[in-house]
Amino acid sequence: MNLSNRIGFIWVAVLASVGVVASNAMIGFNNVKELNLVQESIRNTSEVMMSLDRLHIAMLNAEAGQRAFLISNQESDLMPFKRALSDLDSSLLKVAQSRSESEVQQQKINQYVNGVKERFTALRSTILVARSAAEVNESRLLGRTIESGGALREAYTDIMSAEADIRTVQLNQLKRVRKEAQINIVVFTLLSAVMIFAILTLLIVNLRSAKRAKVELEKANSELEEKVKARTDVLEHYAEELNRSNRELEDFAFVASHDLQEPLRKIRAFGDRIEKNHSEQLDEKGKDYLARMTSAAKRMSTLITDLLELSRVTTRAEPFESQDLNKVMQFVLDDLEIAITESNVILNVAPLPTIKCDASQIHQLFLNLLSNAIKFRVEGRDPIITIDVEQSALATQDAFTFIIEDNGVGFEAEYAEKIFSPFQRLHNRKQYAGTGIGLTVCRRIVERHGGVIAANSENGKGAKFTITLPIEPAPMIQELRNEL
Repeated sequence: MNLSNRIGFIWVAVLASVGVVASNAMIGFNNVKELNLVQESIRNTSEVMMSLDRLHIAMLNAEAGQRAFLISNQESDLMPFKRALSDLDSSLLKVAQSRSESEVQQQKINQYVNGVKERFTALRSTILVARSAAEVNESRLLGRTIESGGALREAYTDIMSAEADIRTVQLNQLKRVRKEAQINIVVFTLLSAVMIFAILTLLIVNLRSAKRAKVELEKANSELEEKVKARTDVLEHYAEELNRSNRELEDFAFVASHDLQEPLRKIRAFGDRIEKNHSEQLDEKGKDYLARMTSAAKRMSTLITDLLELSRVTTRAEPFESQDLNKVMQFVLDDLEIAITESNVILNVAPLPTIKCDASQIHQLFLNLLSNAIKFRVEGRDPIITIDVEQSALATQDAFTFIIEDNGVGFEAEYAEKIFSPFQRLHNRKQYAGTGIGLTVCRRIVERHGGVIAANSENGKGAKFTITLPIEPAPMIQELRNEL
């Protein structure tokens, strides 16, 4: 039998023992209950016999006092009668408080009690007759009282004999219940011993199994540590590669911001000089070519600048710190003050919360979204921009959802996801300037903070951007975002 089967067998034995012990305990409970009932019955029968005996003694004392008085005609001989008479009510109360186990017996007791009452009345009447009559025939009175008391004594004897038989049955029943209780205790003890033995055996088996499992776990941990170490080495290699890639990207950004911009600045500068100093020598076609060249150089410079902003989301990121977004928003509004004034923007900003974030990137996020809301306005309509915030949840984290809504030109719902891709433009470049990088930067910033951004709109009815950011990014995500 293998270990699993042995443990299963022991568990079955333990459960069977518990079941038998529980059954035995129930039997024991019933025995105790029955024992209490039998003892209560015996006590009740004893009380019935004692109360009847007390009442019968009181009647005998009353008869003795009455006979003595009839013979001697002395008041002092009536003392036993008077004492019996004074105890009569308490004796009757005791009899009334107890009840025989047999209904037939109880009827006889009730008849006997009524007879005793009548007997006391008869005794009192003979005493009164003896006191009031000048000449009394004592023998006649004595004979009458003796004859009337005989029937009560016979009834008392019968009742007491029957109650004694009942008590004998009850005592036999008590012996039987006690014997059953003793047997139950022995069985309970044996079953408890068996159960304790089974539990100890199970404990020993489990301890051995736990020891064996501990050895196996230590072995598995050792193997896991080796795998983790190997994996860590691989990750460190990847991290070095990633750092090298980031350095190359930073170098590229440096080149883009200096070496690539320099030729463009020269193209624009020489273009401006030609336009200023030699425009008269150019015909209309030459002027058109010059204007196109200058515009293309300007767009190229703007595009390079936007690409640099996109790369800096990861290459020049700052660690997350607790930031009051009301202050961040105020800096954004200061940067856009001229555009807001010139465009007659109606701006409604709800109080913003404090979250853990990169303040410069959240500044860039709000700046891009508000700039777009101002830029893509409907001609002849004052822009209305609403910024609201709601408490929400993101996965298992507490979060805030920021809702930025405007009444601008909007876009078709089918482009709600496409607008976050680089270089995606939905409007004419001459009417609305830009490179199509701004919303891509927004998504990168939101994703770096462990959040999500979404947009929905209808053409001509404005746009609505929803950004959900965790109050405090998960430690692992925060660490990875900071490293990247």
